[in-house]
Amino acid sequence: MPEEWIVRVQGNEYGPVDLDELRSWRDDGRLIRENEVREVGNYRWFPAAELPEVFADQPPPLPPPVVRRMSFGEIAAHGWAIYRKGFGRFFALALLVSVPSFFLQCVAPYLEMPKSGGPVVTIFVSGTVAFVMLMLLIIAWPFSVGGLQLLSADLFAGRSPSLRALFARAKPLWTRLFTLGVIVYGSYLLWTIIPLIVAFSLATSGSLGDSLITLLLLCFTAYMVARLFINFLFWQPAGALGGSAETMDALRESKDLARGGTDRPYLQRPLWRGAVIASVWLLLIIILNVGIELPVMLWRLRGVTSLEQAVPMIQNMAKNSSLDVLTVATTFVSCLVSALLRGWLAATFVVLYLDTRAHAPKSN
Repeated sequence: MPEEWIVRVQGNEYGPVDLDELRSWRDDGRLIRENEVREVGNYRWFPAAELPEVFADQPPPLPPPVVRRMSFGEIAAHGWAIYRKGFGRFFALALLVSVPSFFLQCVAPYLEMPKSGGPVVTIFVSGTVAFVMLMLLIIAWPFSVGGLQLLSADLFAGRSPSLRALFARAKPLWTRLFTLGVIVYGSYLLWTIIPLIVAFSLATSGSLGDSLITLLLLCFTAYMVARLFINFLFWQPAGALGGSAETMDALRESKDLARGGTDRPYLQRPLWRGAVIASVWLLLIIILNVGIELPVMLWRLRGVTSLEQAVPMIQNMAKNSSLDVLTVATTFVSCLVSALLRGWLAATFVVLYLDTRAHAPKSN
């Protein structure tokens, strides 16, 4: 039997109609996201926006422009309030990335060529698990990024979408977000890793000329990281919430918004606000990971009384390709911390993006 639906508008019920008719009503403006619907035979009413068969191909409108520019404290407060309100959904979306990452880190020590006569089963199983987890990570990552941005924008606008509706709306964004991710992270890889490899290879020679070239390469790398950070500051919210469907338009919007507001004091400019938010998040990640790893390291070094004893033990731990309970536990907690903090970062950046966009000069 085809699905049939009832629509309730201001207490009046219309229908039953099928999905094609609902889409026709949507196109005519007779059905909006806020209208309540229910399936025939089911008496649970819910907003039509949560019906992916009707509204999945139409992104919801962005929140109305903010008349007054928010202060940095208000942006942080709104981001935290949004994160708290949607904590469960933020955490679930972040786990899409953290779970495959955890298994990849667990099998990474075994991804090395077996020694002569050594077991081949371990490397085969590890390689298979790594491949499956990598594919899952590639597939899930755009859903996670898109869902986090959409959830943040909806909560900021006073809506409360379900995970099902978020996945349905993130699906059309998959290709664009994946392409943006390849461009962004590929640019970081090209302009940072390669110069660093060349710099470290020159640093081993010990000559004065090579040392100067190494210093110049390190300065160039720092300069490129800063420029890339500026240009890509808003690439995730622009890719998921921007008005254009073109990938390059999202990158252009990200750069224009980040470079805007030059007539304002430094701490009121989008670039500096984004840098502060990202720095606080990164500092939290570092502090929490140090807090996770340090007790384990101290426990492993128990009984060591001198630096001469500690150095070989640390070297042996670095070379050890096997996993133990402590390593798995610290990896699990580290991935858990990352999943917990990703939602807060996304929510705060979306608030900053929406506030910045609302006050950006209108292009002709």
